Amino acid sequence: MSENKHERAERRERHAREVEESQEALRESISETERLVGESDKMLRRHRQEREDGGD
Repeated sequence: MSENKHERAERRERHAREVEESQEALRESISETERLVGESDKMLRRHRQEREDGGD
């Protein structure tokens, strides 16, 4: 059973849309990871400073 031109075009469009959605999700994930790493860095610096200042 072969696809006609219309079915192939629909499949290509669907794949392109799925790839774009996947890329957007990946960009959001990377952005959130960068945010979390930044927060972690701030926390580590704060803890290091507290130790240097004589805290626990």
